[in-house]
Amino acid sequence: MNAPMTPPIRLDAISKCYRIFQNPQDRFKQALLDRFQGVLGRKSASPLYREHWALRDVGFELQPGEAVGILGRNGAGKSTLLQIIAGTLEPSAGTVQTKGRITALLELGSGFNPEFTGRENVFLNAQILGLSREEVLARFDDIASFADIGDFIYQPVKTYSSGMTMRLAFAVQTVLDPDVLIVDEALSVGDAKFQEKCYRKLRTLRESGTSILFVSHDINAVTSFCDRALLFDAGQLINSGIPIEVSKSYIEILYSESPTKSTPKGAENLAIEAEPERASLVQAITQGATEKKVVLDNYRFGNRKVEILKVAIFDNNGKQTEVLVSGSRYTITQTVLAHSTVVDLASGFVIRNKRGVDIFGVTNNTAGVVIPPINADQAFTISIEIDAWLAAGDYFLQAANAGGDGIQYDCKIDALHFVVIDTPILFTTSIVNLSPIFRFDLIETKQETMSTIHG
Repeated sequence: MNAPMTPPIRLDAISKCYRIFQNPQDRFKQALLDRFQGVLGRKSASPLYREHWALRDVGFELQPGEAVGILGRNGAGKSTLLQIIAGTLEPSAGTVQTKGRITALLELGSGFNPEFTGRENVFLNAQILGLSREEVLARFDDIASFADIGDFIYQPVKTYSSGMTMRLAFAVQTVLDPDVLIVDEALSVGDAKFQEKCYRKLRTLRESGTSILFVSHDINAVTSFCDRALLFDAGQLINSGIPIEVSKSYIEILYSESPTKSTPKGAENLAIEAEPERASLVQAITQGATEKKVVLDNYRFGNRKVEILKVAIFDNNGKQTEVLVSGSRYTITQTVLAHSTVVDLASGFVIRNKRGVDIFGVTNNTAGVVIPPINADQAFTISIEIDAWLAAGDYFLQAANAGGDGIQYDCKIDALHFVVIDTPILFTTSIVNLSPIFRFDLIETKQETMSTIHG
């Protein structure tokens, strides 16, 4: 029987505490107090600092060839965690076990000497990571080609733009065949073409067995690229699992008025019950709705200033359906009840695929439609008409209502699951249809060809 593979990273109860001093001189005084306490064996007076726990009791394993996304608001502890794993920061408590070569793209330009040229920094970084000068020479052309910064590689790094610095850093860290690659928001600096090049490289590394820790605020990037996601808030690991599911908790933390730290598995739906005087209105609106299959995950959040009562899709004949024929026209509708006066409503829909990647989204604001003030107890509908040019498969519909300040009133992330069928042959290599028209025109002469190309 084959022995299980050793995880390249294992964290056990990692914590990191910083001392925050009100005055710089208090740091020196505290050092003296700590020294006397150690010598005399007496408890010192009240400390001259307050404690800030950047991380508390964090533990997880990273498996070989696994890509793990890390989500969390600014200040959640993500960068501190990565620095501890990379070995540039010591934890206050807990143990970190690592195996193999770990390369990291942390703070932009970290590890580069700004006075050295790009070429000199390549050799410096590679040799710090354990490569001999001969090994670096053998890989230098690949690094320079991937970075694609031209003759700037022979100029001091202090003359580089942030994008050029990121290009060189990414090229160095990924060409060295790491066992673990840590990426902390670095890809957001590069241009779109280079970002796409980086993701191709990351996929190649993962297929070859490299484990990847990937920090990003881009939920689509995490759900489409990563095998697992971790959610941090206030220094604690509050959720771990399938990226699509973890991203829902992250959205709630970002946009809720009073976000909760975690949502236990199997938690009850957050919908409030209608008050007695409003019950008849709710019943009247929902009466006659056909009994539908249970939505796989009716996850929702918001302060319920307005409440989504129903989300549905109707075909051209006004019949409710959840099986859409690709290319046909449909109306998507949400029925909403205001529980208080609303003057700044932003309402809309998002369609995403089963990997959690947003395919389409629209709000009344992006459509240039102003929703008038709405009184308490007023019911209304929000609807859009679409041509469902989607490839065959499963999709999920999100319905959301928020205020002008971004606070969510009611957001149903997986409000409806629908299926698209009868995909035209056009969709053999794509998800959406942009209605292309192909043309072929024969150019008679070389002179006409050159004239066409050069205008």
